[in-house]
Parts: sequence; structure tokens; C-alpha cells
Amino acid sequence: MKKIAVLIIAIFTLQSCISVRVNADMDPNAHYTKAENPNIKVQGTYFVEGFSDEKWSNSNNSNSTKAKFEKSTGTTYVKLDVKKKMSVEFRSVIKLKGDLNFKIIDKNENVLFERNLNDSKEEVFTVDFSKSGEYQIIWNQQAATGSYFLEWKEN
Repeated sequence: MKKIAVLIIAIFTLQSCISVRVNADMDPNAHYTKAENPNIKVQGTYFVEGFSDEKWSNSNNSNSTKAKFEKSTGTTYVKLDVKKKMSVEFRSVIKLKGDLNFKIIDKNENVLFERNLNDSKEEVFTVDFSKSGEYQIIWNQQAATGSYFLEWKEN
């Protein structure tokens, strides 16, 4: 009987550890984690020549891109493959010291959305993609330290 009780306690303890780990992986800024975006695919993080940063880290998933940076100067971007004409709601959380410009452009470099920031900002905005194709979210930092988190969901 003691062995069964010890085994039950061990299982509950292990289950608690697993739950804590899964919850720790969740981004506290994320609001659209359950959003399904079957018509949008994000591709990679690309660095333009001359980019420099002391402690860069980033990640992307099906509905967000985020990065942390320190003394960052230069340009990075992610590609969005949009499968059809649609409106997309974006939510950004930017924590910043320095200068940051981010924009969303089409393949002809037409700007669909743009922000120039020198302080932290959180906002929700909508971008209308007029047709299917490849778009880019471009981040340009100048002596910037902080983080960005940008998520999206199809409307």
C-alpha cells in the first residue's frame, strides 16, 4: 500500500513539473495563441549585411515573431507568404531604448504599415493585403536595446 501511495505522489509531482514547463513556454504578451492562420506562413529571420547586436535572440511561429536585442544596429526581416486577399489584425508590444522603425511591405516595396519609434509602445492595427504573395516585416534598429513582439490573426 505504501508503494502505491509513493507512486501516486510521484506521478502528481511529475505532472506538476510538466504543467509548469509548458506554461513557462507561453509568451506573456501573446493574445492570439489560439488564432488559426491557414492563409499566412511566416518564413525565417533574415539579417541584412552590416547588422550588429551584442545579445540577439529571436523566434517565430505560425502567428508571431519576437526578438530581444542589446545595442542593436541594422536591419532584419521575416517573410510572410499570404495566400489570398485579406485583412489581418496585428498586435505589437515593443519595449525600447533607442530608435526602431518597423514596416510591412509588399514585393514591390510599397509600404502597407510603418512606425518610427524611440520609446516603448503597444498597439493593435489592421493591414489589408490586396492580393496573395510575399510580404516582409522589416525591423531597423539604431543603437537600440529592448524587445519586440508582433502577432497576427486573420480577420
